Order: sequence, then C-alpha cells, then structure tokens
Amino acid sequence: MLFHWSIAALIVFEFASALLFSRFNPSDVGYFRSAYRMHMSAGMALLALSVSCVAWRLLHTYPSLPRDMHAVTSALAKIVHILLYVFIIVVPVIGWAILSTRNSHAAILGKLSWPNIALLAQMPYEQRVTFNDVLLSIHATLSYAGICLVCLHVAASLYHHFWRGDEVLTRMLVRERMHSRQRIHDAAQLAMGEL
Repeated sequence: MLFHWSIAALIVFEFASALLFSRFNPSDVGYFRSAYRMHMSAGMALLALSVSCVAWRLLHTYPSLPRDMHAVTSALAKIVHILLYVFIIVVPVIGWAILSTRNSHAAILGKLSWPNIALLAQMPYEQRVTFNDVLLSIHATLSYAGICLVCLHVAASLYHHFWRGDEVLTRMLVRERMHSRQRIHDAAQLAMGEL
C-alpha cells in the first residue's frame, strides 16, 4: 500500500512538473523555476521505488480480484496492471537515459547525485544529441500513455467501489486496512477467549 500511494503521488508530481517546465516560459505566471530539477530528482526516486515495488510484488501474494468478475474484465484488469508496472519502470529509465545523454545529474540528497549511464554519457556529442531527441519523444509519448492508464485504473477503482460495491478500492485505503486488521485481531481475541 505504501508503494502504491507513494508511486501514485510521484506520478502526479512528475506529470505536473513536466507540464510546468515544458509548457511555460520563464516570464509566464505558471512557470516554476525548480520544476525541471525537481522533475529529474523525483523521476529517479520514482525509478527506485518502482523497482522496489515490482520486487515486492513478485515476492508477495496480493488479494485476488472478485470471483464474480467477468473473465474479459478480469483479463483487462490484469493487462492494465502489467502495463502500469511497465510504465512506472520504463518511463523513468528513459528519463535517466535522457539525463545521461545530456551529461546531467539528478540530485538525490544535497550534493549526492544519481549516476549517469556511462555508455550514453561517453558517446560523441552528435550521437548524444540524436539519442536525446529520440528518447525525449519516446519519453513524452509513453508518459501521456501512462497517464491514460492511470486514469483508467482510477476509473476502474471507482467503478468497483460505486457500481459493484466490492472491496477492490477500500482494501487499498489505510483506514480500511487498519479496520480490517482490528477485525481480525478482535476475532482472534474472541476465539482465544472461547477456548
């Protein structure tokens, strides 16, 4: 749950900060001077969290989808989840590659920086410019596609909550998870008392 909400917050921040530095000029009201630098640092944090999240996901079982879901809907949900995992890994990796072609570093803490990909950073200038342009286009396209997937994911969660009335959304909420644990604890205490 912590991975889910942290990554969700970073995705929203990343998309908003990219719009700030790519759509506004320094003289515009919407321009934010640190947006570019913060976008790069948050992107590297997103990459680290995403890799950790995927590793966690592979090592742990997650609650299954409701059993009464139609097979097609269930398959679509699984496909969207896989594509979301691809999105949260691939887009930051491409961002890292872009920084490497520019010989630029993303700050982590203070003067500590994320390292460049040596293969890209050491290419001749003309090649780095070409790679930068290609990667930037792919990065932007995949980012918009990923935001569409995130919107689809949110819409599906709301559909499950308001239309189907199942636990797909509520089991991802901290408050509900705490209530669930309390109910399990209470039931265990009751069972112990009855023994």
